[in-house]
Amino acid sequence: MKRLDFRSLAIAMTLVSASVLPLTAQAVGPDVIVGAIPDVSTYTAVGGINAYAVGTTSCNIGTQPLLWQAGTSDHPVIAQNLYRLANGRLEMVGISWLKHGFTALAMNLCAPCQNPGTGALLGVNCSDPYSSGLNGSQGGLGPRFEVNATTGIFPYPFTSPAYSGSIARRLQVLATDVNPTSNPGAQYWVEGHYIARDDAAAGNKHNNASYRKVTFTTAANNPMSVTGTTFQQQPGIMAWGANDVGVTYTNWDDPQGGRFIVAEKHAANHHEYAVQNLNSDRSAASFTVNMPAGFAATGVGFHDVFYHSGEPWDGTDWASTTAGNGIQWATTPYATNPNANALRWGTMYNFRFDSAQMPTGWSIGLFKPAPCNTTPFTWTSGYAAVTGAPYTFENIFATGTAGPVGDDSAITANLGFSFQFYGSVYTQMQISTNGYLAIPGQSGVVYQNTSLPNAAAPNGIVAGLWTDLNPGAAGSGQIRYQTTGVAPNRRFSVHYNGVYRFGTTQPENFEIILEETGKIYLTCVATTNSTGTRGIENQTGTNATLVSFNSGIVANTTVRIDPQAGTPYSAGLTVTGNGAPNSVINISLLGAATTQFAPCILAVDSSGGPVTFPGVGTFNLGFSPNMFFLAPPGSALDGCRFWGMSIPTGGGIPPGLTLYLQGVVFDAAAPNGQFHISTPATFNS
Repeated sequence: MKRLDFRSLAIAMTLVSASVLPLTAQAVGPDVIVGAIPDVSTYTAVGGINAYAVGTTSCNIGTQPLLWQAGTSDHPVIAQNLYRLANGRLEMVGISWLKHGFTALAMNLCAPCQNPGTGALLGVNCSDPYSSGLNGSQGGLGPRFEVNATTGIFPYPFTSPAYSGSIARRLQVLATDVNPTSNPGAQYWVEGHYIARDDAAAGNKHNNASYRKVTFTTAANNPMSVTGTTFQQQPGIMAWGANDVGVTYTNWDDPQGGRFIVAEKHAANHHEYAVQNLNSDRSAASFTVNMPAGFAATGVGFHDVFYHSGEPWDGTDWASTTAGNGIQWATTPYATNPNANALRWGTMYNFRFDSAQMPTGWSIGLFKPAPCNTTPFTWTSGYAAVTGAPYTFENIFATGTAGPVGDDSAITANLGFSFQFYGSVYTQMQISTNGYLAIPGQSGVVYQNTSLPNAAAPNGIVAGLWTDLNPGAAGSGQIRYQTTGVAPNRRFSVHYNGVYRFGTTQPENFEIILEETGKIYLTCVATTNSTGTRGIENQTGTNATLVSFNSGIVANTTVRIDPQAGTPYSAGLTVTGNGAPNSVINISLLGAATTQFAPCILAVDSSGGPVTFPGVGTFNLGFSPNMFFLAPPGSALDGCRFWGMSIPTGGGIPPGLTLYLQGVVFDAAAPNGQFHISTPATFNS
């Protein structure tokens, strides 16, 4: 009863302080958001460090209940962060450990609640208030390092080292960063962010953070108070653009589905970037700003947030390197120190410099190695053009994102999926105003078309109509791009809609479509001139599929270019053992004697849900609620160097448990090396 009385204050405050948004189309599956930030708490400062806590009221705006089970890993964790906007720069100045949820109520903040009748579920449309006092309860706060925010997976019970004092584990910030006397005119916002496994598995993890404005006073401990309304489903980095002019945003997703948000502002020869890792477990190791050749820069700066209370991560500032074509900030590589100061989930770092030249783009380098590629596919040995393919046109111009503008220019765009091209996988492409796409690192501004292949730049291109175009000319049409469809059949479309040829008023109307399956579509909607190159070329300019060169373009036709599969990889698993205590289950891979294989991870599906077997460990990559991965003790998920493996059973595999096993295999004979999944085998204890 004490707990319900304690939370009644939060319920009352939620009803008067939330910015309630009406529900429209509901996300499929469970979808937890921060519906309100109703209150905050202030604690006694220690050694110049203040401590706070942020109340959060969650809402499930999905179509299914959200798991909220105490004593297991099937409940949300709640992060609390603090941001400051001062002198045109938004910085993250405070961070907390994670509140572990334990019971969900059935309130009606966001919509009429469909009460599930149990505190182990947050029902559809239901809300649950956690007051700042509850979120600041130190014994219920766990570290961030154990949580994979991409999949929502974490161990339970969480690591809980001894602590003491009023600031441990809570939202910590330097007193000098919030004292109004030393920060005249500064504005502040707190952020609440929920992470939950079933929310992530449903594909709903990108809307789990919300922010609200707060103020501070000069009194002892610089007390914090909330003001204004809660901005639902918007992470803290969005406060910059909402309260300053000239800020632009780009979402960038890593290959595993974790999201970064990059905000940038350019004014008066000064360039500011803020990069928030919303939920990427792989984290960021570097941030690079591309600049014109011969640029000059001064005032190169960096800002991060300090970790505390026993988080194992290093806090060394990123070093910057200035080269002839840009500036890069980077931390220590993962291979040198896995606990280096990477840009990890739920944090935001800043990068800045002064230069009279404008940046031409940016890129993020990932920190953690990719886990074994668990998507079965065969590598591409070449391509074949299918003439006479059905006319294929994605009408995205009204809804698509504006592409590059101006003569001989390019931008880098996220595809929204992994696209295999000549044996390599890409998640981004450059869009050139001159009618082609180019892989990252190649030139996107070449206007003089050539036949293909050609060793001269650009290489690694998809040419829809490579010719000298100028969308910046008066009266010219525009370029737009958009990703449509659902996995595994998503499409990235780039539409050149009436773009003038350089020096003329001749409009060209064509489209390039990259399909997640690896297929490529070159569609001519309408043409005024056949001068141009159509086709694709590999990364070295040594292999190409040429559709046409300065001739033969017909309106309302599509040429489809299909990848030609290499030899599919298949190998069988042999499984022995009985799962008895202190024994092993042996798994070996069988295949052609000439094939070099190295199985590295085993997928396991158990009807009883994820189980941590003694001496084994579990790794959930979010395939389904019951799918997880086993690796031998002491091995890394990215090791991938085992001819066979033995799983120690420790105290024994429970009788009647069925394990469905697959080996992930690296085949060195494939171009660039590729991972494949073997034929499954079944083990029954």
